[in-house]
Amino acid sequence: MKRFIMGMLAALIVSALASFSVLAGDKGKVEKKTITFPEDIMVNGTLVKAGDYEVKFDEATNELSILKNGKLEAKTVAHIEARSDKAKNTALRTIEKGGATELLGVTFGGSDRDVMVGANGSTNGTQE
Repeated sequence: MKRFIMGMLAALIVSALASFSVLAGDKGKVEKKTITFPEDIMVNGTLVKAGDYEVKFDEATNELSILKNGKLEAKTVAHIEARSDKAKNTALRTIEKGGATELLGVTFGGSDRDVMVGANGSTNGTQE
């Protein structure tokens, strides 16, 4: 009987630990995609030339990074905003500002969230 209770207790502990790891699994998630920038875009004061880049968002640090051939081209603070539906395609969200195109955010295909440039709740401009 004692062996049975110890076995049940061990199974309960393993199940509880597995539950916590599943719940905590999304935190620290890094989402990345290769995106073609159709034109030169300003990202946090850095001009990123038109071309193919790996765009990466790290939820743990809230940083959006733009890389080309593994080399960091630009980095900025970003936050997540919920979408009403899943995005069909990966897309850049930009705005024309002072004669230059500025990055507002990135939508990763298949995601129900947008990655928006700036700290949570801040505004970088209006979208028209």
